[in-house]
Amino acid sequence: MRIKNLRKLMQKKNLGSIIISHPINRRYLSGFQIEDPQIGESSGVLLISQKHNILATDFRYAELAKEDTKDWEICIYQHNFFEEITELLKNMPSPLGFEALHLTYSAYQHLKETLKEKGIPLDIVPTEGLVEGLRKIKEDSEIILLKQAIKMTEEVYIKLKTFLNPGLTEKEVAWYIETQIRHELNAELSFPPIVASGYNAAIPHAVPTEKRLKTNEPIIIDCGLRWKGYCADMTRTFYLGKPDKKFKEIYNLVFEAQKLTIAQIKRGLKTYQVDAIARDFLKEKGCAHAFLHSLGHGVGLLVHEAPSLSPRRPGETLQTNMVATIEPGLYLSGWGGVRIEDMVIIRENGCERLNKLSTNLKDWVL
Repeated sequence: MRIKNLRKLMQKKNLGSIIISHPINRRYLSGFQIEDPQIGESSGVLLISQKHNILATDFRYAELAKEDTKDWEICIYQHNFFEEITELLKNMPSPLGFEALHLTYSAYQHLKETLKEKGIPLDIVPTEGLVEGLRKIKEDSEIILLKQAIKMTEEVYIKLKTFLNPGLTEKEVAWYIETQIRHELNAELSFPPIVASGYNAAIPHAVPTEKRLKTNEPIIIDCGLRWKGYCADMTRTFYLGKPDKKFKEIYNLVFEAQKLTIAQIKRGLKTYQVDAIARDFLKEKGCAHAFLHSLGHGVGLLVHEAPSLSPRRPGETLQTNMVATIEPGLYLSGWGGVRIEDMVIIRENGCERLNKLSTNLKDWVL
């Protein structure tokens, strides 16, 4: 079905064929799970037309390609990637689309020059967001894996309630999270954990430091695990000690902003309208200036993917089975911050909150 849907898009875009180089899109379409080692190195590409399903990879991944894929022709390149790929492209109809946001300029130039040298009259044209557009709408099997990833992530947060103590460094907490995910849950990280205490919590994407946890200050922890390819993303703000008036006020503003958004988000809304639910509420309370990022983002095979619930991007319409985070936050330089993040699925009439753990203040004061 995924390939069928892509072919329909290719027809609309008047593409004869397409080369898929992004490792996540490659996995989504073919099942081939190997990631690229680093920028400029590829574990393989997909070559797709209305008649062809080809996975081209090298000998290192030949057996894995056979195990991971079904109904794909596996071609193993032995020596020169570009020369052997262009041989496969000889039978592909023009124009050939490529993923402009992934294929490097160097690779594009090599491909173009090799096609010209071999006299293959194949026009190469850039494309953006074709497979990403398909990935936005989650299948039932994907939703099951996302729910499992969130459930397992929440197990880590439950353990953090007994682990967190004054004197631990942010790095030690981050390492504890990673140990729980990798060794106790036998999973992967969606992203490196964010552990930000006190004044560091004023930085939305803070990197864990040697700063030690103290009583009577906020501690933002943002983490998630990846289960069978699918990511979780969750944030809670802890507090060690007795919360003062300022922390209570800021926490409850963020809590209410998230609660209001989850109650109103639904199919048919524009993404910027969803952001505005929380942002307008915080503006009425006089603190929108401290809400420094967009309200949320899609989650799936990547922890950050479409749709983007942002006030700054052209809006798109929410559709059934899109998955997104709802994560309002307030950040005050020199003091700290509060963020609460849950994941939701857009349903016909509203949304389904995937997280089961409470967001009430009393449940995160230790």
